[in-house]
Amino acid sequence: MLSSVIPPAGQQTPSGSVFGTTFDPWDTHIHQNPFLYPTDQQPLFSGTDAGTPAVVNPIDDRKQRRMISNRESARRSRMRKQKHLENLRNLVNRHKIGNREVMNRLRFVSRQEQTLRQENERLRSELGMLRQKLWDLHQVMLVWQLPNQLLSSAWPCNNNVTSFNEQNPPSLIT
Repeated sequence: MLSSVIPPAGQQTPSGSVFGTTFDPWDTHIHQNPFLYPTDQQPLFSGTDAGTPAVVNPIDDRKQRRMISNRESARRSRMRKQKHLENLRNLVNRHKIGNREVMNRLRFVSRQEQTLRQENERLRSELGMLRQKLWDLHQVMLVWQLPNQLLSSAWPCNNNVTSFNEQNPPSLIT
């Protein structure tokens, strides 16, 4: 099947007879470069003396306006994004400062708490010692009061009797 389209090796074919067209990709004199403007169309803006654009195709004009509008929209979007990013950076900085202040306050309160705990422990220890001293003094007072209570209760009918401590002991030498 391909043999009917492609000639055998060594046989030359006339230009354009292989595929039934007159296109020859190697003939550079007939065809124009496809990347350049076609000859029947002109660029959007021509260099006139007044600097004004030449006649513009309405479709190309719409495309041009849309392209300009898109560029402006993209520029505004970038500006909004940049502003938002700057706001976020400012917010991060404010939060860092706030965190630093909170950490400083926390350290200060922790130091105060530690100092108060030590003071509280010292006061509890002192309270225990003072309670013990009070108990001991109370016991001493009870011991001192016991003989007086015994004497006054032992001789209820004699109110003029001096206390045991005030009496002169009987002399053993008499």
